[in-house]
Amino acid sequence: MQKPRCIAIAVMTLDGKIARHHHHFTDWSSPEDKQFLREFLKRTDVIVAGHNTHEIAAKELAQYNRIVLTTSVVTTERRDEKLLLSNPETVDVKTLFEPYKLVGILGGMDTYTYFLERDLLDELYLTIEPIIFGRGLPLFESTRDVLAKFRLESTKQLNEKGTLLLHYKKTVASAKILENEGRYVTNAL
Repeated sequence: MQKPRCIAIAVMTLDGKIARHHHHFTDWSSPEDKQFLREFLKRTDVIVAGHNTHEIAAKELAQYNRIVLTTSVVTTERRDEKLLLSNPETVDVKTLFEPYKLVGILGGMDTYTYFLERDLLDELYLTIEPIIFGRGLPLFESTRDVLAKFRLESTKQLNEKGTLLLHYKKTVASAKILENEGRYVTNAL
């Protein structure tokens, strides 16, 4: 069986923030970014989001297959034919992706970090909006030393304001956590 491709999609400010706080809706992103997001979501087999991200965008996401990472369930719980809740602390989330070819990672910070720390990200689509929050949530916030290398595949200016869409692909064949040091090292570049 072929490993599913896990692609994260995020919008961020010039200072690298994806939100002001955990319940901040992305009403600040451009219409062009929202259009790209809708087109991307149509191509995915399943969307993975954290609890807060899903709650904020539940209505917009209802039409898609979704896996929500949350500690509000013990293991997994199917809510309807398109929604599965899964506790990433008790379930090997990778096994949930096996039936799918394209897994879209929608955030937020904890979900992006979960995928990064487990070497599950294959690609990233980052929209950079020309605004600054000054403070807020970064794309990743790991408690471990992580080294994951990506190559820029494409750039596209989405509008005249200067919104940029960047597409990156992972260049590292694999990564692992050093048992005694708790950090990632790569065995191939």
